[in-house]
Amino acid sequence: MKQKKNIIKLPILVLILLSTFSFLNCNNDSYDEEEDETTTSESSIIAESYFNTSSLISIELVEARLEDGTTADCYQITFSGDAIDGELGPFCPETIDDIGGIAVYDGETNPGLRNISRDLLEDMEADGWNIVEDDTGLVYSNNNSGTSNCLALAYDADLNFVFTVPVVPKLASSSTDIDEVENLGFSIDGTPLTGDPPSAVFGPAMFGTQDISEIEEINFPSIDPCGGHPDPAGYYHAHFIPQVINQVLAANNIDEVECTMFEQTSGTVLAGFAKDGFPIYAYAEMPDDLDECNGRTAATTEYPDGVYHYVASTTAVTNMPPCLKGVAVQDSFEIQ
Repeated sequence: MKQKKNIIKLPILVLILLSTFSFLNCNNDSYDEEEDETTTSESSIIAESYFNTSSLISIELVEARLEDGTTADCYQITFSGDAIDGELGPFCPETIDDIGGIAVYDGETNPGLRNISRDLLEDMEADGWNIVEDDTGLVYSNNNSGTSNCLALAYDADLNFVFTVPVVPKLASSSTDIDEVENLGFSIDGTPLTGDPPSAVFGPAMFGTQDISEIEEINFPSIDPCGGHPDPAGYYHAHFIPQVINQVLAANNIDEVECTMFEQTSGTVLAGFAKDGFPIYAYAEMPDDLDECNGRTAATTEYPDGVYHYVASTTAVTNMPPCLKGVAVQDSFEIQ
């Protein structure tokens, strides 16, 4: 159910003034504007016009504590959880002869990003995982549990998401790696962006072992061709930036499925924001000047004077930023 209520329209002039004050608030001895030119108060404004207004509920200014212990003026941005426009899936195939979604396989035989179909399922069986019923070819799943299962979970759109990000991004003293299934940020539609999906054999990390002899069964999550899926809480989240995922599929020799819910960019498009406040862009052609977090400083349509931003990979699994340069808010993501 889409909700459009309490949307606070902040004029650009007011945003600039508020961002200037918050920049002073975010500044401390570890961050010096003159020493770093990757962000300015003018280039780091998050405007309401950047988002899908059909899923945006409100934007509020709040004071929040950052992960480095300081406080800063931040945007608290609330979206409804029903931004998905299209039919989800496919996820798990019903039988070995059907075509499912995609998954990250880390077994011995042909590991990597794979389409969930006969080739992957036979490789899994060869590696000793009982994933297909011998007599019928039925694929075991959470809906038809076997020794090892392909997981496809239910989608619940009756949720709201609240993201809190600094008004002006603040550079950390060093970059921070993104862990498996860690909150990374949000799309312009309000879809949560998440770190690497749990792998087939050794994930999620909570299994607490890297010794394959200790694992008796596997339960791996299926992902749709656009790079997302519902999690156990019922909300859809993305493990890939979808605007270039068809290039990722092609780079990983997957031609059985493609993403149709999201237009694939032929240029440069704003995809969302990381939880440190820096934008995330999708480029049809990746630049050659990216740093270790797949970031660069350059002019964009939204930031004609230039801004530091992350760039989605067109080849990597996953194609999210592998690390963040800025300081995020503590408890930056909340589900209502």
